[in-house]
Amino acid sequence: MADRPRRSGSSPDPDPPTVSDLHALGAPAPADDPRMAPVVARPTTSRRRRRLLQATIIVLVVLAGNFPYMDSWASDRYDEWRSHQPAYMRDNGRWDIVADSGSRSIHAALLRTGKVLLMAGSGNDKNNFDAKRFETILWDPTANSFQKIYTPWDVFCAGHAFLPNGDLLIAGGTKAYEVLAQDAPDGKKKEYEGLKDSYVFDPISQRYVKTGFLQHARWYPTLVTLANGAVVAVSGLNENGDIDPGNTESFDIASSAWIEHPELVKEFPTYPSLLLTADGRLFFSGANAGYGPASLEARQSGLWNLTNNQFQAVPGLPLPEVNETAGTVLLAPAQDQKVMFIGGGGVGDTQVATDRTAIVDLSAPQPAWQRGPDLSSPKRYPGAVLLPDDTVLVSGGSRRYRAKDTLTAEIYDPATKAFRPVADPHVGRDYHSEYLLLPDGRVAVFGSNPLSDDNTFDTRVEVYSPPYLYAGERPVISGAPGTITRGTTITLRASQKIGKVRLMRPGAYTHVTDTEQRSVALPITAQADGTVTVSVPDNPNVLPGDWYMLFVDNGANVPSVATWVHVTP
Repeated sequence: MADRPRRSGSSPDPDPPTVSDLHALGAPAPADDPRMAPVVARPTTSRRRRRLLQATIIVLVVLAGNFPYMDSWASDRYDEWRSHQPAYMRDNGRWDIVADSGSRSIHAALLRTGKVLLMAGSGNDKNNFDAKRFETILWDPTANSFQKIYTPWDVFCAGHAFLPNGDLLIAGGTKAYEVLAQDAPDGKKKEYEGLKDSYVFDPISQRYVKTGFLQHARWYPTLVTLANGAVVAVSGLNENGDIDPGNTESFDIASSAWIEHPELVKEFPTYPSLLLTADGRLFFSGANAGYGPASLEARQSGLWNLTNNQFQAVPGLPLPEVNETAGTVLLAPAQDQKVMFIGGGGVGDTQVATDRTAIVDLSAPQPAWQRGPDLSSPKRYPGAVLLPDDTVLVSGGSRRYRAKDTLTAEIYDPATKAFRPVADPHVGRDYHSEYLLLPDGRVAVFGSNPLSDDNTFDTRVEVYSPPYLYAGERPVISGAPGTITRGTTITLRASQKIGKVRLMRPGAYTHVTDTEQRSVALPITAQADGTVTVSVPDNPNVLPGDWYMLFVDNGANVPSVATWVHVTP
């Protein structure tokens, strides 16, 4: 390195080294050396714009790819917020998923204890069947708790009806599962096979009690209770998988035995919807589920006389070719004898569904169906539940065979003869779903077994709180007799002036069929100072012996919580 010039008259010592000199000699640079400051890139204006554009494009691409999810998420959050607003609930009610039973329930029945019996058996799961894992769950809606009940046979696809003492009679079940043609050694399809097993479930001891065997094995049968307390069993597949040709039998309470009735021969498709009418005949609405003759003649709606085996056809059902997987309900009050037919689909696993309803007045000399208001969408497997304000909740169902659940609900008002939409359920329900009115006025919904490769089953319990639960203070029943005799008057005490009084029979639901639920009016004859006197109908065909939920309302269709009463046989 060249010597630096010296200043004139200066000391002979050299100038102090510069930073460059020290750096060149390998010495570390001082901390305040400007060269130690980080170098910050300063892009040009055009580069900054280009980078901003690129970032914007990336964000837009990400948003576009996730828009359906984001839109659904935002929509769900809004719906959740809206569904909890007081004004909305007053108009539409509210749905809540309250529990997961963990059970593949096929049947559900409300017991006189207020608990719900959820019967699965093998639950449409052959692995359970082969392992003999048969299940029953008892749900307590008040505590929202579940209790397992020992189940001694495969109750899957049995029939059931209440006895006059409130016990539930269950008959039939599964002897063998179907074998598809491609899985059969001989290449021929084998149908499900029925059982002769019969049990009573005692709500107090909470256990199944064996009765005598059925005279005929039955799978997919219907049981219906008569005015004298006997229970009639019809239809189903027998122990060979063949449709029952029309054998009729009845359960005798005194002997706990099933009695053959060779004089009563009537072939029905499986799970026929049968209702006890005011004159003692059984009304077949034409609705059914699953198997049986496909001809319209075999599925003809009509009134069956059990004294002489005569069958009076009831004509006029719109679209009778799509009456499978339809719902049937005896409209309130039962004294009016009006029946509603709801939705339905084609025979078997066809994909046809309909939105039609129809209504028939069975008190007419020559009853005939009249078209009712259409549903909000076509529905197979619709759930229809009578409410204590005389309306009917219709929810669930699917547009196809075990597929495309509707996720809609609506309420039919017999006074206006019209439906109105209400809050939508969160869970889709189709095949193997059940619907029950609870004593507190809510509706509980269970099950659903849509068609899938893994045989999926929804075990969540969802509860609907109707609009009347948000319409003001509910009346309270402070006094009612525990036992009621037909043809008498009874006195009640209530916290408000009462508009109407109803006895509602608890439901026992399976495969779109519930022969039990009915709402019977108790006309008010006097009312003063919180005391209400009502008359009890004397017709046992209208008011069969059983335990009932007694509801009163305040004249504005706001019902009380029910009190259980026993209508003696």
